[in-house]
Amino acid sequence: MTLSDRIERTILLPVPRERVWDAVTKPEQLAHWFGVVSGMDFRVGGAIQLRWENKPCPYPGTIEVIEPIQRFAFRWPSYAIGHPEITFDIVPSTLVEITLEERAEGTLLTLVESGFASQPQPVPAEELYRGNQDGWQGCLNGLRAYLQSQEVV
Repeated sequence: MTLSDRIERTILLPVPRERVWDAVTKPEQLAHWFGVVSGMDFRVGGAIQLRWENKPCPYPGTIEVIEPIQRFAFRWPSYAIGHPEITFDIVPSTLVEITLEERAEGTLLTLVESGFASQPQPVPAEELYRGNQDGWQGCLNGLRAYLQSQEVV
């Protein structure tokens, strides 16, 4: 089986693009749908530290792109989330890109994570790909629920 190098997910969110941008880039909002950000240097080249309740250590990332209300991207060793013994020094990172487009119905968010094909052993790239495929769908569903819970009526 040939492994795809990327996961791509799109979701139409019935809120303004600025609202989605804040939910994607502000640490206090990320915590509601993705993971707790224990540190973020919000600039290109800046570090992100992500933490999840059921995981003992923070996971590092590096911000690659900031194009306000349009595009945000970061690199991370996503396989390390379930395997704290694996870090950036051991495993190449994957790139997560989030793009926002204005639509009449709200905001179209496209999320692409790429770099799976370059994962060396001991990382089982197929396992990483499948896990992240399901994980991102859950995250985006959580983002939709979070944004809907924050709507002003």
